[in-house]
Amino acid sequence: MADATRILLVEDEEELIRIVETVFRDEGYEVRTAMSGEDAVSLLANYTPEIIISDVKMANMDGFGLLEWVRKNPATKSVPFIFLTIMDDRDSVMRAEALGVAGYMTKPFDVEELLGKVRSVLGKK
Repeated sequence: MADATRILLVEDEEELIRIVETVFRDEGYEVRTAMSGEDAVSLLANYTPEIIISDVKMANMDGFGLLEWVRKNPATKSVPFIFLTIMDDRDSVMRAEALGVAGYMTKPFDVEELLGKVRSVLGKK
């Protein structure tokens, strides 16, 4: 799986991690996971994914903080970023759009829709 598309999933709900990870691995993606923004930053020191999927609401460093860190880091600044969150308020959506996210999906969500969004962002069928 050396040429598999690399995904970083940042999510603090273990059950959701298992579901998303299983679906994407079954589709041939390489999935790494982090349970917090801080864990993601640590992982990104030695790993460059082709796309990041992140929750917004997390303790300490939230998804917006993580996105800002990703955009300031030369190795990750152009990595597409999708938010997967329960936050569906207009301010959060507008802030995400202003920061240039590739997608903003709210929970509960359809895993197939997320898979389709990732494929679309990466330009894959």
